[in-house]
This record gives sequence, structure tokens and C-alpha cells, in this order.
Amino acid sequence: MNKTLLVADDDKTFHRIISRVFEGTEWRVEAAEDGVAALESIGVKPPDVLLLDLNMPRLGGRELLSRIRGNPRLAMIPVIILSGDGAPQEQALEFGLGADDFISKPFNPRDLVARVESAARRNRRMLGANPLTFLPGGPAIEEEAARRIKAGGPLAFFYIDIDNFKAYNDGYGYLNGDNAIKCVSGLLTDLEDDFAAEDIFVGHIGGDDFVVMADPRKAEAMAGAIAAGFDAMVPGFYSEADQARGFITSKDRSGETREFPLMTLSIAIATNEKRALDHYAKIVDLTSEMKRYLKNLEIRSGSVYLKDRRGD
Repeated sequence: MNKTLLVADDDKTFHRIISRVFEGTEWRVEAAEDGVAALESIGVKPPDVLLLDLNMPRLGGRELLSRIRGNPRLAMIPVIILSGDGAPQEQALEFGLGADDFISKPFNPRDLVARVESAARRNRRMLGANPLTFLPGGPAIEEEAARRIKAGGPLAFFYIDIDNFKAYNDGYGYLNGDNAIKCVSGLLTDLEDDFAAEDIFVGHIGGDDFVVMADPRKAEAMAGAIAAGFDAMVPGFYSEADQARGFITSKDRSGETREFPLMTLSIAIATNEKRALDHYAKIVDLTSEMKRYLKNLEIRSGSVYLKDRRGD
């Protein structure tokens, strides 16, 4: 599916240059010869990214940017400023007005394409971010999985679920439940520092379900760190009495009152080391099956993980 790059610049030659730069990519380039035409085009259909020249007739770039940021419907459009003045003071001024990026003329074509792709990707993740943790949500997770599948490199996909979370949420209240989810979010994002070389992506599907994508070589070490980190947190979520008992009393989904163990994590890991992971749906099916197996284990102590070692 093509993405739209709107070039707002009064130089027709520049429009042709940008069109050539993006030939063969997934981007469709549209042009506006001045700020008024750009604003009209944006009003009809907002582009995925706006490439904005500052000096245009009828409506200048700074005024156009100000109007976009002041309109709630348009405010999230990524805007990259193109300018012949690359001085730090100039760049600081444009960022202060709400620009997402700044490129000086003349530019490197590859750098321009990379900046446009990056701006669009950041925006999609921001729009799909989970409102509680601000981690990338479902659409961004699927997009990242598709990107990694297409790249063909080593892939480990972690499906992480908090066991007995509903009972905790019901018993201790939503604020404490939200705090537990935020703690898991922080634990997972800390992986990016602890395993800096593993190209880690962390996402929040929703509720108490999380995703991590990384290189398989350190998958078990990472899963072990996640499990140990969460188990170390768990006592702080409960009262001393519940800690001592090792369970809480709450109602199950059928409305029956029963005992629930303290929260743990179930971590299912699918990799492409021995099987092809060629579609996001296949990955979800594999990890969901593994997660059910972990949750149904009759004997387990603390958080557990399982790495799929089966082949196709």
C-alpha cells in the first residue's frame, strides 16, 4: 500500500527531483506549489509525511506549520523542514514551531528517504501506542513483525502474559493493576539497555499481554532476565498477609470464589532457527499454543519461559 509524501515547495524542478528520489519505493509523491495549495491538499487528505519548504508565496512554511499544529485533525502529521540554512539556530527555531525533522539543502537522497521513512514509522507507532504504557500497540507490532520477516534475519518473538492478573486487578483495584502493567513495561524496556546489541523491539498488545522481538541467540538469557526481574517485583504488589499465604481469594470468570496464586509471567518464544516464520498470524498461533501449555502446567514455581525447538 502506497504512502503519500506531500512536497510543499514553489520550485517545480525540486518537485521532479523528489519524485525521482522516491521512484521504486512505496511512496507516492504529490506536490503543492505554495502554502495555500498545500493546506487545501492536506485538508482533503492528510499525507503520511509533509516535506516543507519555508519560503513559499501566499502562505509561508512557518505559517503553514503553525496552522497544521493548531488543527487537532492535522496536528499529528509528521513535518520535515527543507531549508538552505542549516545553522543550529535555524534548526532550533523550526523544532520549536513543531517540526519533526530538519534537512539542509543540498541533501543526500538516501538520507532523505531514510528520514521520511523514520518520520512515518514514528508517527504510526505513536498513533498506535498503548495509552497506559506508551509502548507500540497492535498495528505497530504487526508492522514490525512483517518488517523483520521480510528482512529475513534471525528472529525471536516473545509472547509475554501476566498470570493471575485479573484476580489481582479485581482484588487490589485498577490503579494497582495499572501499576503492575507499567512495571512490566519498564522491565521490558530496560532490556534495550541490558541487551543493547540484540536489536530489541518491545510492544504492548493490550491488557496484560506484551511482545518482544530480538535476535534468537540471547533469547533464553533475555527470558530468564525478564522472569527473574518480575519475580523480584512481585512481593511489592501484595500485602504482607497475602505474601505469606502465597495466594489471594477472588472470583473467577464464572463468578465462583477461589484461591489464585500470586502473579507470575508465562513467556512463550518462537524463533526461525528451525522453522520458517513467514507470517505474523503463524507466529501468534505458535506462541499462543505455547503460552496455553505454560499456563496449564500443574507444577510450576514463579515465572516460566519456553523456547520452541520444533522444526517444520
